Amino acid sequence: MVPLFIGSTNGYSGKTLLSAVLGRILQEHGYTIGYMRIIGKSIGGRGTLLYDTDAGFVKEALGLTDPVEKMSPVILTHDLIASVFRGKEFDGLALFRDAFNQLSPDKDVVIVSGAANLYEGLTMRISSLITIKALDAKAVLIDPYRDEVCVDCILSSKELLGDRLAGIIINRVTLDDMGFVVNDIVPYLTKRGVRVFGVVPREATLESVSVRQIRDTVGGEMLSGQQRLDELIENLVVGAMDVENALKNFIKIKNKAVITGANRADIIIAALETSTKCLVLTGDILPNEIVLGRAQSMGVPVIHVKYDTLTTLSKIESIIGKVRIVRDDQIEKGYEMIRQYVDVKGLFASVGILFSSC
Repeated sequence: MVPLFIGSTNGYSGKTLLSAVLGRILQEHGYTIGYMRIIGKSIGGRGTLLYDTDAGFVKEALGLTDPVEKMSPVILTHDLIASVFRGKEFDGLALFRDAFNQLSPDKDVVIVSGAANLYEGLTMRISSLITIKALDAKAVLIDPYRDEVCVDCILSSKELLGDRLAGIIINRVTLDDMGFVVNDIVPYLTKRGVRVFGVVPREATLESVSVRQIRDTVGGEMLSGQQRLDELIENLVVGAMDVENALKNFIKIKNKAVITGANRADIIIAALETSTKCLVLTGDILPNEIVLGRAQSMGVPVIHVKYDTLTTLSKIESIIGKVRIVRDDQIEKGYEMIRQYVDVKGLFASVGILFSSC
């Protein structure tokens, strides 16, 4: 059995999708796969049972049969954190090891997804750094490219992990930054002993939020378009200007959600005349029936919230780029991009998984 650790130095880097894609490739080559997360923070529940929803996503995507609660044995609840700070003993690594020992015997590869960075979870006596060393695993780090500062994080990881760092993937690189990353950063890291398996460009489909996620984040009421909860939103626009300027702005921006006051019938109508996939209407009053009827006839989802527009915007912005994969086409896009931009065969070989072809 080979443990393959997928980690990062920054949160929301793409670990879950990468784990699912690598797991799928391994399955295509006849390997029996297991999957675990060292810390569960995206919490779901079934009765009194808590589990990590990302683990549930990978379980479903790969058709795994292991109990989802064993795939994410350490669930980071507020009550657990508070009890630890108050002096309660909690050994997260022991809990993880017990679950790992139950899941791993019949597996060829167990993919283990780390926390947001190498240190998160230390208060629970578990972290990516601790787990990599405990499993004597090779780690692949996937990091989103924000600026050159990420290089310092990667080099620090190399210092900490040594030969246990198999290599890295640089993710979410904009077209403007691609040349600099490929021509300058990758050679620099290579000279410093860090293997770069791939540079993956930014893809809007993988960073979009769904109408459902917006509704759940703002706690809004659906007034229209309930059948389109899984539509993906790529851009947010606030309709707080005059209607002429709003329309010019709306025309330029595709696949958007428009956030505006429920009393702004002029802005709402302007938004409906362009590529608007969702309306988020704010304030205590409801939109007038004519405007709402038009949205309903077009099938455009309308979410009503009682917050003001700026508060609503802030809540939605907090999930942009921090969302979970929600649709099959996103999984397919991730699979396509990893295949295209990542040296998958080299990645697997670096952790001891050999293919004649990949």
